[in-house]
Amino acid sequence: MKNWYKKMTKGQKIFVYLVSMALVLVYGIGLLPLAILIYLQLGEGGAEE
Repeated sequence: MKNWYKKMTKGQKIFVYLVSMALVLVYGIGLLPLAILIYLQLGEGGAEE
């Protein structure tokens, strides 16, 4: 892994960082609605009891 990273050019490193950040953002945006749904479900369950 270290050898692979050392052999990369600066442009390739920037590309990898950008792709990684994009994936993290997409993952986070995907988790947000899930978290809201879970929160709403828990809220409904607590209100009924």
